[in-house]
Amino acid sequence: LIEHYFPVIILLSIPMIYLFLIIKSKIDNNSIAYDKVMSDINLPLIFLVVAIILLVIKHREFKFKTIDLKVSKNDFDKAVELTQTELNWIILEKNPKYVIAFSKNNFGGLGETIRIIKTHDLILINSIRNPYSGPFSGRNKENRESFKQNLTKASVQQRV
Repeated sequence: LIEHYFPVIILLSIPMIYLFLIIKSKIDNNSIAYDKVMSDINLPLIFLVVAIILLVIKHREFKFKTIDLKVSKNDFDKAVELTQTELNWIILEKNPKYVIAFSKNNFGGLGETIRIIKTHDLILINSIRNPYSGPFSGRNKENRESFKQNLTKASVQQRV
């Protein structure tokens, strides 16, 4: 968890240093230091805004998306197999209730971890890119959408 949010922590360090300097200059009654810190306040504000945006992005990655579809174990397994082949997933762990896979993408990123949880009447899925990848290098949406399409295909094929 800390590894996932580490870039946010680093970005917040600059505003925290500035806050410390402001408090210290006020306690020491040093108006020269206070004026100097306050004249450069734009830099920590920029870091703060970027950190908040990155925090929202990181938090959204953790949320599971819901696929409201009741499928059999065979359909579920078939969808995992199809998506594994299509996106070159490496299955790390698999049992009837959940799947954990790793996807190494081709866009210079370090890959994503995909978690799929199967309950009785719905499926939960999330895809979290490696925290050390660039901010736009993941294919989280592609992992989720491809699995959802393959799940629908497997479900329809079973009925025919």
